[in-house]
Formats: sequence, C-alpha cells, structure tokens
Amino acid sequence: MIVSVFGASGRSGRAFIAAASNAGLALRLHYRSAPEDMAPELATVVVGALKDPTAVREVLRGSDATVILFGPRPNARDRVFSAKATKAIVDGMRIQSQQRLLCVTGAFMGVLSGNVSLTSRLTTLVQRRLGDDDLVDDRAEQERIVRNSRLDWTLIKTAALTESNATDVYLAAVDLKIGKDSQLTRTALAQFILDELVAKQYVQQAVYVRSAIVSTR
Repeated sequence: MIVSVFGASGRSGRAFIAAASNAGLALRLHYRSAPEDMAPELATVVVGALKDPTAVREVLRGSDATVILFGPRPNARDRVFSAKATKAIVDGMRIQSQQRLLCVTGAFMGVLSGNVSLTSRLTTLVQRRLGDDDLVDDRAEQERIVRNSRLDWTLIKTAALTESNATDVYLAAVDLKIGKDSQLTRTALAQFILDELVAKQYVQQAVYVRSAIVSTR
C-alpha cells in the first residue's frame, strides 16, 4: 500500500511515519521545507507549499490512501490554514480519482457532539469564547470540507494527544465517550490509523479515539 502523508513534520506525523515504515508501507511525505531527518527507505519526500497544487498532486501521485495529520502549532506565524489546505488535498484527490482519506482532528474541534462529556463541552465553549475564533472556525470548516468531499473519508477525532510511548492500545467507536482527562498517545493514534487503513471500518464516519485507560469526566 502507498500512503500519502500531509503533516509529516509534526509529532503525530513522525509517529505515524515510524509505525507505517515498520509495517512496510510505502509513503509519500509532504514537507513545507526540507526535513532535517533522513526519510525512511520506502518513502518519497515532496517539498512545497500546501497552497501549491503541483506539490499537492505530486504527494498524492499513485497513492492508495491519504492521511492528513497537520494542525496549528503554538506560536506559529500562520495558524489558520487547515481548511484551505484540506480543500486543496481533496481537490487533488478528485483530479487523480483517489478515494480514501483519513483526516485527524480533535474531539473538541468542530461541532461538539454527545461523545464529549458535559463538563468538557462547557469548558470548551468557554475557551472558544476567550480564544481565537478564526482558528476555531478554520478547524470546523476543515471537518465540513471532509464530510462534503464525497470521498471515502474518515474523521479521526482524538482525545488530548500525549508524547508517552507507554501503550499503543486504544479504544475507538463512533459513540465513544471523551472526557476532560481523556488522552491518546501518538503511538496509539498511529496504530489506529494503520488498522483503519486496512479495516476500513469507519468509512464516511467520524470516529472518536482515546487510550484504553482513561477518565470520561
């Protein structure tokens, strides 16, 4: 299987690249600037702007599935880019007649469903009022673009991501409860993506994912 990866330079991207390489997948990796680390043996690196259709199409070329792992970074100059970048990827997939798209967002992004505990919903709404409305709107629009893409999409809505490598065991379901203390290791996220690439269990669905031991308060 050949998988295109957008967001390769981030922490979640690096975790997925490591897991996918160990699983023997061929990867086409997008970077906005040349990576410092050497790419895995079965990886092709494409450097270019997300707003450059030629670079996006080159990352997508010949792939069986696409994984979007990018998101805003603290203190980054341009934090509001996810929706436009996702639209460019969706457009590129349509041009190349590609169907399978996995997009990682957060459980507290977009519309707050009943999966999120009442305490967490209230806390998130307050934070949104005090925070960056443009950023909130951008992530919500990203999800809307994916849902309306007519591709074989999966929205992966994660609990708070952590750096621990303690476990790659996860829980995943469309009705999974996520609380304020819920977490998901990036190792477990990478494993879920690998599993979903094969199983295709959540096509055209939003699936919530957290580590196996967690509070749902």
